[in-house]
Amino acid sequence: MAKAQAKAKTSAKKATKKVTKTTKKTVKSAEKTTLTAREMARKGALAYVGLYGAAFERAQYRWNQVKASTDGLFDQLVERGEDIEAKAGDVFKTTQTVVTERFEEGTEKFKAALPKSANDRVEELETEIKALNKKIVALGKKASISKTAKAKMKTAKTQKAA
Repeated sequence: MAKAQAKAKTSAKKATKKVTKTTKKTVKSAEKTTLTAREMARKGALAYVGLYGAAFERAQYRWNQVKASTDGLFDQLVERGEDIEAKAGDVFKTTQTVVTERFEEGTEKFKAALPKSANDRVEELETEIKALNKKIVALGKKASISKTAKAKMKTAKTQKAA
């Protein structure tokens, strides 16, 4: 039995050494894994910051490109707008001339279709309208005369009418 106890003690010591050795390896491995995890986390954070830095630099580069390409764009667009405005004005004047000519032609055709006495009457009415327009203009000019002059004009008109 003594031999068996000695063997058991030796086995226990060997097992203890083995467990201790295994434990030390496990602790070292765990420490190494922990350091690796920390390092990986740090590297991940640095990569994230680097990503934002690269994105900022790229955006700044693109902004400078856009700014450089549009520096004179506003002035170019203004010039183009002025050209279009001039062309539109020319088209408008041409169209206005054509429409006026066609209206006059249509008026002449209409007058020609009316009996001669009606044409004479139209001409008489046009002359009368021109005369009335002249009177209106003259009255407009007289409207700027002072109130006393207006009162005198009213009395003179009433005396002529009587």
